[in-house]
Amino acid sequence: KHLLKLFTTPEIVAYPLGDHQAEVEAHPALHTAGPEVHARWKKTLRDRVVQHNVRVVSKYYRQLSMARLANLLGLSEDDAEQHVSRMVSDSGLYCKIDRPRGIAVFAKPKPPDEVLQDWSSDISKMLSLVEMTCHLINKETMLHPGALA
Repeated sequence: KHLLKLFTTPEIVAYPLGDHQAEVEAHPALHTAGPEVHARWKKTLRDRVVQHNVRVVSKYYRQLSMARLANLLGLSEDDAEQHVSRMVSDSGLYCKIDRPRGIAVFAKPKPPDEVLQDWSSDISKMLSLVEMTCHLINKETMLHPGALA
């Protein structure tokens, strides 16, 4: 139940899971299957925690240094890059890693027509605000003709 709450909240999960780690590992189903299944399960849990954390980081950051990403994930830079690369190729996560600069970019670039549409929308909003401001200035000038002199 606690694991479900950890994985459904958009927050970075620390691994090991603290007090709950021992509780999860003590589950009887893990000990009846044998030590190799138990070890594989622990590795899978660690991988899922890292994947969850990468998704959370990609939601909150557009771009991030690999050193900071590795710090947030609790991994080395090489391991962080390996996990992110695997997620990009497997699950559809968008990330572009610039190795020389050591930066991971999570934001997808917009197509040119979308950029132009956003720009046009912003200009229209600005012109509307300017028009409204001019109207309000004219209104104040008519109501109080001597105030600006």
